[in-house]
Amino acid sequence: MAISSEMKLRLDKIDNLIKKGYSVKNNNKTFIPLLISPEGKFVNIIFRSRFRDVSLPGFSWIAFFFSFIFATKIRNWKYFWVLGLMVFILTFIESVFNINSSSVLLIGIAIVYGFGYPFQKWLFTKSNKKEIGTLISLILGLLLSLVAGIPSFIVFGIFSP
Repeated sequence: MAISSEMKLRLDKIDNLIKKGYSVKNNNKTFIPLLISPEGKFVNIIFRSRFRDVSLPGFSWIAFFFSFIFATKIRNWKYFWVLGLMVFILTFIESVFNINSSSVLLIGIAIVYGFGYPFQKWLFTKSNKKEIGTLISLILGLLLSLVAGIPSFIVFGIFSP
């Protein structure tokens, strides 16, 4: 599994957090893993570069732009569930109220994933699983994105004039 120097730096920051008593929790209720302080409190990782005396891993631009590929590479299937659910809800709202805000939602999901991806990658690295190749991730990620969008296509077809 090849890791870029930028991602290696982010993973090292997470290792330093763990050494200082922080923990990374991945549960079924959240889209991205949670960072928990030594006191047991949730640490907001979005739009923060530091928390107290420690440096946080920061934002992954490549995960922002190509989230569907990198979610597939590390087998983060929850990404596609959240994408499908959010697009479905937004399509329903857009169809009923005749507004267009899907771009904002997709950018919001990408931003959250850009901040959460270093933690996802760290958890995946610790699991000793093998990454899916880039070309297969590209194809599979596109297919999964389309499958996640099927319910919203149905809603759009029902409510569109």
